Formats: sequence, structure tokens, C-alpha cells
Amino acid sequence: MNTWHLRDLFVDHITGRLRESKVWANIGKAAMTFGFIHAVMHGQNTDWLWTAYGLPVLGHEFVTRMLNQKEQPKP
Repeated sequence: MNTWHLRDLFVDHITGRLRESKVWANIGKAAMTFGFIHAVMHGQNTDWLWTAYGLPVLGHEFVTRMLNQKEQPKP
């Protein structure tokens, strides 16, 4: 069974080495999420806010997954 660990957010699963791109991507997402929650909690919830938050976060995940699929060898 494959388990998840906190280190998976920052470490390459193949080499076991720290990946700066993973570190900064997760720090950026955490900061954006904190800012989004803070804005919503203080009554600044708008459609523009949802778009400005959702596109970078979801777009980054989509592009990352697409690139990872292209890098995997085909059977």
C-alpha cells in the first residue's frame, strides 16, 4: 500500500532529493490560500476573487499533471 507523507510535498519521489520547484509551488499555494480565506472571512468575497485565486492554483496543477504524464515512459 502506498502511503502519503508530508515530505512528499517537497521531495522528489524518484530521487529522494529536495526539489525547489515543489517547495516554492507549495509555499505559493499556501500563501494564496491564506489570502483567499482571509479575504472571504472579511466580506470581500467576489467573483473576481474566485477567478483570481482559482486560475493560478488549478492551472498550475493541471499543467504539472500534464507535464508529468508526458515524462512517464509508455509501456
